[in-house]
Amino acid sequence: MKKPISLLLAFIQLVFVIGIVSAQDAKKDKLVSLQDNDTGVIKLNSNSYERFTEGKRNYGFVVLLTALDSQFNCLPCREFDPEYNLVSKSFQKSKDNKNLFFGHLDFKDGQAVYQKLKIMSAPNVFYFPPQQAGEHKDFIKYDLSRSGFSAENFADFVSKQSGYKVTVSRPVDYLKLATKVFLAVGAAAILKLLYRHFGFIINHKTTWTVVSILIVLTMTSGYMWNRIRTPPFLMPGKNGEVNYIATGFSTQLGVESQIIASVLPQLDQTRQRFGVYIWMACIIFIFSCLLAIFRIKNGGYPFKLLL
Repeated sequence: MKKPISLLLAFIQLVFVIGIVSAQDAKKDKLVSLQDNDTGVIKLNSNSYERFTEGKRNYGFVVLLTALDSQFNCLPCREFDPEYNLVSKSFQKSKDNKNLFFGHLDFKDGQAVYQKLKIMSAPNVFYFPPQQAGEHKDFIKYDLSRSGFSAENFADFVSKQSGYKVTVSRPVDYLKLATKVFLAVGAAAILKLLYRHFGFIINHKTTWTVVSILIVLTMTSGYMWNRIRTPPFLMPGKNGEVNYIATGFSTQLGVESQIIASVLPQLDQTRQRFGVYIWMACIIFIFSCLLAIFRIKNGGYPFKLLL
């Protein structure tokens, strides 16, 4: 009597396991059918977002939340969207493209999700790892402010979190490449012709002094940070105004480096006497401006000069 009961229980368990696997495979097959033919990105709404990010799943899922409608004027959304699509398109060439998917949820299609997650800004990128029955794994957020908007940095994040190798294959812009080669050859030819008449400028110590100071100003102004992190040039505010300075020390806007680097020293010796008096006033004013910028970056800083 016990043997038939044991067989019955084993059969029920087998049917249950098969049902779970079939349900997971059905979700994966549905994701495959919803992929865009060109980029591989899956367009989501509130219902499909809940369906594919909750419950049991045997796949990884990356979701980009944006607000691309013109009424929101989300410049970072428009800047990051093509980079996100490039990563997704590049991953479609991988043999693991049925285990990791890329979704896109815009505000107009997923207002309920925005309200549920209490999201007040865009874009946002979440990675949902695979999870078994009974598990509840929180999504992992990609920090755009720290890592930047480039496809390469984003691909590194996805590779690290998912365990799959995600590489970026940028299409070659042959017109742009040919233009650069033409300009480089032309510049080399012009320099060769002019060197015999102006070569002494290159060998003069003042030239290298000016170049060194300009390099120092460029590097300390945040230019290299912009090149590495590729932040947005400007950021729209809540009321439609334009922000030139980003709050906090962990991020900045592209225009900030130009503001800081606009302060140049007076190197002409014939004007030093007059420059002493003029630049004393300029230094006080410029330092006041820089101090005001620092107060924006650090809201708790109590000191100011003129502004």
